Amino acid sequence: MTEQERAIELATLKEVYGEVERANGAGGRQLFRIGKAALPAGCKPSHTAVLLIPQPGRPQIYVRPGITLPNGRTPRSTTPVAVEGENWLQFSYSFPWDENRHSLMQFIEASLRRFGKDE
Repeated sequence: MTEQERAIELATLKEVYGEVERANGAGGRQLFRIGKAALPAGCKPSHTAVLLIPQPGRPQIYVRPGITLPNGRTPRSTTPVAVEGENWLQFSYSFPWDENRHSLMQFIEASLRRFGKDE
């Protein structure tokens, strides 16, 4: 992703989510911290902070720990991790992704849908 494309993606994320911070992490990697993204209906809390690390191929995404699914359970296949000195929740969820056709906002929204699934 070029610097111009990254700036456009950041502007879109700010338009959709409001509070978005761009930072440089270890090794110069770019980080986008989103203050508040909506989780699927029935999740608790209803919103979470998101850390997105754009990179070639599939971006990395993390959410704040403490999410409960609509069925009241804790999500499976999640791992608490420290990223850039902060506590985040790593999770897996597979869906089609093409960095040349999809935006980072689409990636975030598709990823967060994972928490609407009963496990």
